[in-house]
Amino acid sequence: MRLFIAIDLPETWRELLAKPQESIGWLGRGVKWVDPKGTHLTLKFLGEVSPNLLDPVKAAAARACEQFPAFTMRLKGTGVFPDPKRPRIYWAGVQAPETLFELQAEVEREIEELGFEHEERKFSPHLTIARIKEPAGKQRMTEALLNFKMESEPVTVTETVLIRSHLSEDGARYEPLAYFSLRHV
Repeated sequence: MRLFIAIDLPETWRELLAKPQESIGWLGRGVKWVDPKGTHLTLKFLGEVSPNLLDPVKAAAARACEQFPAFTMRLKGTGVFPDPKRPRIYWAGVQAPETLFELQAEVEREIEELGFEHEERKFSPHLTIARIKEPAGKQRMTEALLNFKMESEPVTVTETVLIRSHLSEDGARYEPLAYFSLRHV
């Protein structure tokens, strides 16, 4: 099973994430826009997981989540990985309190105790909008994306979700397997 732990997004965010493609998508080819319906804020990608580890993964995620209170976050800004001169990923930024970073670190720690590899890259909360297939000649589109006003109202995060992704020729399909509540204040 291919699994990851994430924060699900409200429908209003999914609508906002579709706006850049609608507004600037015509500026260039070689960009694969991500369908916002399948977008999540990933806290930990687990990869292929043996079914006998499913219950321990659920228990670890639950332990991590129960330590943190609900918090608010919002979409704010856009950006490019690795940099605007060599765009490979267009993304929307997520503005959140330190609680999000602490939650992600605790999920990472709990999962690592089950034998999963530690993620070396620093957690950078973002939502992928598009993947760039042909980075050459994308200056105009990249500039338009970086100037795109992306901002949402704050939303309250009360839970995380363990998601199984089913890959196929038609793209990924996501199946929620379990929800983990944050601590009630």
